[in-house]
Amino acid sequence: MIPYEQMPEDNADLARMEVSFPYLEENSAKSCPVAVDEILEYLAVEAVDGDVLGAEDLQFVRTARVAECDYWIWRFAESDGSAAYVMVSRRPTGQTCVSYDTDYYGLSPEQFMLGDYHGVF
Repeated sequence: MIPYEQMPEDNADLARMEVSFPYLEENSAKSCPVAVDEILEYLAVEAVDGDVLGAEDLQFVRTARVAECDYWIWRFAESDGSAAYVMVSRRPTGQTCVSYDTDYYGLSPEQFMLGDYHGVF
C-alpha cells in the first residue's frame, strides 16, 4: 500500500504507477452494500447528465481490499463520451461512501481506488 506521503502530486504521474489490490472474497456487484438504485440516485445528482443513466450503463469492474477498506468499482461513459468511475467504499466500521469522478488521465481501476482512498480527487 502506497502511503499518502508517497502519492504523486499529478494524476498523470499516478497513471504511470503500478498499483494492485487483492479482490474481496466475493468479487461481484451483488456483494456491494449499496444497491445499484442508490448508486444511480447519487449519480443523478453528481454526474453530468447522471439523471439519464440506468443500471445497464454501469459496467461492474471489480472489488478490492484497499488497506482496511473494501471497494466496489464500476465504469461508465458520460454523455460526452468521457470515461468515468463510480465507487462504493466501506470502512471497517461499516460506514459506506459512494464517490464518482471523470477519468481524465486514463487511470486503471486500481489507481482510481488508491486515489479515492487517499482523497486526492
